[in-house]
Amino acid sequence: MKKRLYVVFLCFFLLAGCMPLLPPQEEEQPEQVEEEQEEQVVEAVPEVSTADRVYRSVLYDGSYMHGESRGFGSAVVYNRLDLEHLELGLQRIAMDYFDPDRYFFREGQFIKRDELNAWLMRYDAEKNPLGLNPPLAEGETMKEREERQPRFLSHILEHNYLVQDENGQFQLGGIVIGLSLNSVYHFRVEDEQGRYHFYEVPLSDEVVEQEGMKAAQEVVNRLRDESREDGVFQQIPIVVALFKEQPRDAAIPGHFFAKAEAEPGQDIQKWQKINERYYLFPSSEADEEARNEADQFQRFQDDIQTFFDSYIGVVGIGRYEDNQIQELSIDIQSSYEGKAEIVALSQYIANQLQERFTGKYKISVVVSSVSGKTEAIIVQNRGEEPFVHVLS
Repeated sequence: MKKRLYVVFLCFFLLAGCMPLLPPQEEEQPEQVEEEQEEQVVEAVPEVSTADRVYRSVLYDGSYMHGESRGFGSAVVYNRLDLEHLELGLQRIAMDYFDPDRYFFREGQFIKRDELNAWLMRYDAEKNPLGLNPPLAEGETMKEREERQPRFLSHILEHNYLVQDENGQFQLGGIVIGLSLNSVYHFRVEDEQGRYHFYEVPLSDEVVEQEGMKAAQEVVNRLRDESREDGVFQQIPIVVALFKEQPRDAAIPGHFFAKAEAEPGQDIQKWQKINERYYLFPSSEADEEARNEADQFQRFQDDIQTFFDSYIGVVGIGRYEDNQIQELSIDIQSSYEGKAEIVALSQYIANQLQERFTGKYKISVVVSSVSGKTEAIIVQNRGEEPFVHVLS
């Protein structure tokens, strides 16, 4: 069920910095750089009206430019919900520093894939001096060495924010870096018979925060290095945010808990706490800590359950900032006999959204079949009536 939950966030979140920005060139063909730079057309995607504040993306020769580490996150972040909320949440944080009316979005182009891999590995003075995770501890067995010095850093995500100069050319205006941190360190040890044994080490909030802030400053130092891009990163702000992943079996995503800005030419000066968390509906935790929304969701769930004779699964995830709900995503799974039933159910859901909830925050609903196919999407933006779209 939880694999379906992140669909809601993807369906309604549109992805829309000073040095000239050009795609990476092949090192073995330096003589072609000038010609390719002159021929390339760089432009922003057309502005689209939306209820959410979003960044416009930049296109290169009409194509979206993927990040240098595209697909890397899926290999290092176990929970897909964590990865999606790391990506989307990092853009929300960027809005505190880079105005979407002025800045444009591009996936990270400066931390190369091989470099990122080295940063995420353990430090080893000879084999991997770039590792940001701690070296193996001393111990008689590999299990002891892993347990005594767990890895805390799971992933590093880079976003670029661009501005247009007086000639309409796109320039780098800022960088945002997200550090995804383990709440539980999972590792395996191979025995003499070639069999793997799996273990886990919970990490305290204090250790995660301390190590995350230390790693963040080191990442800023490396980006500021004069040898990187001729030292141009000395001239722009670098924003860093810390994200704590949930345990692997969790049905809700992790959350950001701290952010900071390193102004041009400066180190990180001050960290700001982020009070963000997610609740699963229904759950005992939501009943205790988000009682108002839990009651509203329960009544909504009861309404939906009575619509068909057969069972309908209804699960929600609420995102909270400073203890106030900001958005609610709901996944409804149902068996049905025809498209008319889906149309009727979608209309009924839209009506009950207005009846059971306050309308003061965004609610997104995905209706799917038991096989996982999305059948309908219902969205109610803050202060607006629901919009219903039934897929053909």
